[in-house]
Amino acid sequence: MMQSTDKRGQKKVNTKNDEHKSAQNFWWISIGLFLFTCLIYANTIGHGFVLDDPLAISLNKNVTSGLIGIGDLLSGSYREANFGGQFYRPISLIQFAIEWEMMPDNPAIHHFFNVVWYALTVVLVFWVIKKWMSSLPLLIPILIAIFFAIHPIHTEVVANIKSRDEIMSLLFLISAFLTWDIAIAKNNKTYLRFTVILYFLSILSKETAITMFPIFGFLCWGVYRQDLKVSILRGLIFAIPVLVIFLIRFALFYGETAPSVDIMDNPIVSATGLGQHLATSILILWKYLSLLFVPYPLSSDYSYIVIPLTEFSDLRVWLGILTFGAMLVYGFRKFIQRAFIGIAILSFLLSLSLFSQLLMTIGTMFGERLAYLSSFWFVSGVVYLTYSSMKSLKFSFGADKLFVGLYSPIALVFLFITVNRNQAWESNYSLFTTDVQTYPMSVRLNNGAAEETVKLSDLEQDLVKKQQLLDRAEAYCNQIMQVKPVATAYLTLGNIRMRQKQYKEAINFYRQVNDLKAIVDKSMALAYRELGREAGQIAQDIPTAQQYLMQSIQLNPIDAETWYILGVSYGVSGNHMKAAEQFDKAYQLKSSLDYAKNAMNAYRNSGNASKFEEFRSIVENQ
Repeated sequence: MMQSTDKRGQKKVNTKNDEHKSAQNFWWISIGLFLFTCLIYANTIGHGFVLDDPLAISLNKNVTSGLIGIGDLLSGSYREANFGGQFYRPISLIQFAIEWEMMPDNPAIHHFFNVVWYALTVVLVFWVIKKWMSSLPLLIPILIAIFFAIHPIHTEVVANIKSRDEIMSLLFLISAFLTWDIAIAKNNKTYLRFTVILYFLSILSKETAITMFPIFGFLCWGVYRQDLKVSILRGLIFAIPVLVIFLIRFALFYGETAPSVDIMDNPIVSATGLGQHLATSILILWKYLSLLFVPYPLSSDYSYIVIPLTEFSDLRVWLGILTFGAMLVYGFRKFIQRAFIGIAILSFLLSLSLFSQLLMTIGTMFGERLAYLSSFWFVSGVVYLTYSSMKSLKFSFGADKLFVGLYSPIALVFLFITVNRNQAWESNYSLFTTDVQTYPMSVRLNNGAAEETVKLSDLEQDLVKKQQLLDRAEAYCNQIMQVKPVATAYLTLGNIRMRQKQYKEAINFYRQVNDLKAIVDKSMALAYRELGREAGQIAQDIPTAQQYLMQSIQLNPIDAETWYILGVSYGVSGNHMKAAEQFDKAYQLKSSLDYAKNAMNAYRNSGNASKFEEFRSIVENQ
């Protein structure tokens, strides 16, 4: 009897030891995944503000107000004047405001938290998959988490600070899945409330999470084996956060007209007829799926005209129809059988639905960041399906070894692409000049590359290298002209000519800009100013110089240097009173000592003693 008791006691000790060891392994794996992910994206922390980052952060007055701006962030739209669309995404903006309060105008802190939140998401992926696939080896959730961490299509989400909305939305969603697991297992109403709140936070991070509200019911049916009626009723609870977000949007945007979608952002708006629109939408879906399987090459831009409009005669469209049709049929059949792959496929299709252009035309044609939520279901489904298929084939040398052998080289390739791709996101210059080589027909990439190359030329001291940079910028602009001439290309060409001191050509380019008036007027005014300077200093043609200078002042009356040069022209021609007035005006706009000295001398020469004394006092006190 004692021996039997000892044995039972020993068995209990062993069980406790096993549980303790398993818990230790679980946490060590979690910590390892977190650190591994941080290491992959560590090379992004020193990057700057890129693409739309300034719109979300440094140019957002509520964000740069720090903590005191949070109230306005909660009560306002995502961007001022609804630029880019009517969005309500306060979560990431509040985070940016807090980070700005900690370290103002420092992109490093924002990049740091992007990496941290992403790494935490990877850990949560491991946790939730481990719960959903508890009957499978621990290798499966580990591999799914690793592949999610290293998938190259995520580089835009992590390296572009603005995409914090994507990161937080999925992080809250997976957190909701975890609390949902506890709520179902323990029939716990507190955890049910937590789940609803977390899902609401996911939608507040990015509203596209609304496509995921049926998934909670899917999980009841497929993972937790509840009957159909219970699954539907429990899943319907998550329609509440969706309804609330629509009410918030109604309150914010009622009576406002949504911004129209520009052809440069989404060329599908120019589709001729329903057939072309549908064919192009299916092609977009096919591209998302293709890039998830083979994430190369990657780009920050897929606007005009990276993905040309297409017809049903395009073979890729039919491949898309057949592939997605097969996925829908297979996914639904497996879902009826309560298989996880069914949930993964249907969730994948739901998560892509808003970005396909089938249901609605959105503000962008295609974006890698838009596949972020879908990639969770994609990676989970592909790894699960591969392992299940190998197990069913019953290889003599072991499915696990073959499984690891298959995925190891893919993981190394993905890791290399991700780390390498991160480097392109260092700055706008590196990003645009890298991506324009991938998609040379992109107007936006050529335009960005041209503008950033011009900026770089301003920093170059070597005249030969400066000219080479300007020639390169002009080549980007010429490429735009071959695709679709746009105002920004003419503006950049004008700026190039300004730096080359070809002012008349610069003015000709500026005149072809039919919008961006405020920017163009200043640039054209600068060209007229320099023409006036040349006419006066080099050609000694004072009347022509004054004519150019007056044209400059009409375009930009607050440029102090133009008033100063105009004053010089009057002084040279002997009109000291007029010269004094121009110098005075220049000084009022900019309190320069040179302007004050010239005003003092001109007033003395004109005989205006009181003004002479006024400016002499200014000069002596400076």
